Amino acid sequence: MEPIEKLLVRLFRLKDYCIDQSTMLQVEKLKIFLASPSDAPTERRYVVEVVEEVNRLVAGDRGVVLEVVRSEKNVFPGYGTDGQDILNKQIANMQEYELFIGIMWNRIGTKTPRARSGTVEEFGRAVSTLRRKGKPQVWFYFRQAAAHLTTKEELQQRAEVLEFRSKFQRGKGLFWDYTTPADFRNQLRGQLILWLNQRKKKTAQPRAAEKKQGNNVSGEAIKSRSSPVARDRKKPASGTTTKTAMAKTNTATRPSTASRKALASKSSAARSPRAVRSPEAWVMLDGKFFQAQLSNTQPDRSIILQIPPKDMEQAAELKALHPGEFHNRKQLAYADLHEAGIMQISSVTTESLAGKPSFSIILNPIQRSQNSGFAMEANFNNHSADEIAELRARLILLGEALPRDLGRFFTTQFDGPHNRPVAIEEGIFPELWAKLQTQPELFLPRAWLWAAYYLKMCQVVEDVLELQLGPVKNKVMPVRFRGRRKRVYANQESSIINVEGSCTLSA
Repeated sequence: MEPIEKLLVRLFRLKDYCIDQSTMLQVEKLKIFLASPSDAPTERRYVVEVVEEVNRLVAGDRGVVLEVVRSEKNVFPGYGTDGQDILNKQIANMQEYELFIGIMWNRIGTKTPRARSGTVEEFGRAVSTLRRKGKPQVWFYFRQAAAHLTTKEELQQRAEVLEFRSKFQRGKGLFWDYTTPADFRNQLRGQLILWLNQRKKKTAQPRAAEKKQGNNVSGEAIKSRSSPVARDRKKPASGTTTKTAMAKTNTATRPSTASRKALASKSSAARSPRAVRSPEAWVMLDGKFFQAQLSNTQPDRSIILQIPPKDMEQAAELKALHPGEFHNRKQLAYADLHEAGIMQISSVTTESLAGKPSFSIILNPIQRSQNSGFAMEANFNNHSADEIAELRARLILLGEALPRDLGRFFTTQFDGPHNRPVAIEEGIFPELWAKLQTQPELFLPRAWLWAAYYLKMCQVVEDVLELQLGPVKNKVMPVRFRGRRKRVYANQESSIINVEGSCTLSA
């Protein structure tokens, strides 16, 4: 056998492999029991969807995974005292659960031999286990919305729901009211994230690897596998010789003064901000800018953010976004790489990771009529609607004033947070540059967000397809923009507008 073949055999022998599992983390499963009568199918579906979102976006970072257990998916046929008894034996051992979620609207459910309904019986089992074992936590939601109840049985069911709600409150329970399934979904999402944040964090312990005696690598074996360079390295004859050699090396390799200046110049040029095509991880909240660890848009267009503040000032700014009492939810301007508009704060929760705060923020979009889309499509004084949109984009991005025949009739404005009007009479970048000209590396991504927000809020475009800003030279910034306008007519494709030029940032 050739020497190379012997070497390969030696390298790939199984006993030479030592699989170290000490870094493998244990993930804790937290089970959630879902209970409700039959008139809350949408809410039940939303519980599953929200848990999947939280698992994907939040839970994994905390070393946990959430699992929803419910009768329609986790129960199989059986025979016993009654249907609820079979269900109890299969899935209603409440000691297995960390959280019980109950939902009611107009029905309390079907009576069982032990309780007024299956949901009430499951609730009783959860409360009893909570008192004995300290878990599961019990959350109950009641929908408060108008319903058309016409039969005596429907009215009786509703009356019993109200009676149960009253007993729940007298029993020192804290329930939560909601009006629509979408409202329930948003509340549950924020509360699950808050629960995970406040829940005592259990550090995932490394699993001890079971190492067989034959797989251990001895110190001698490690030495034998060290590199030839390490084995053959010899100590110097004396310390003086070593110092002399080092001095000669340093003298030979030390750059001249001119070389050092050239290197410094190149380094400075390398640090100069280049053109940006996206804001990357930056987001704009209420006119302030943060780097988000996570930004995720949900199917209902709500947005989940995870932001670790860089300093105490940013932490205070994020904390100030909290909705406050009586659901007085703040409206604010928001922009990221894909979304821009007026948002309402749904929830703000804080956690501490390795001694550093991190904020979880949920935003809901505010639907606004603003200017009519048809008004934005009007032709005027031989200017087409697309030409007017392009001129308005040039005002926003380049600071070019509208032609006089248009300026008197087509103001570039929109309703900001809380319906406060915002008018644009000049370019938007000089004001931001005045604040950040000493930090040009921060200016460009923030300017990108600022531009996307104004272009969308002024209904110039619906989608930003391309926006390149910079590099800034001599207080002049090149701008290249391409955007898709909103489709207004079913028989016409959306128009694309293009803007290219330079914006003077200061006189």
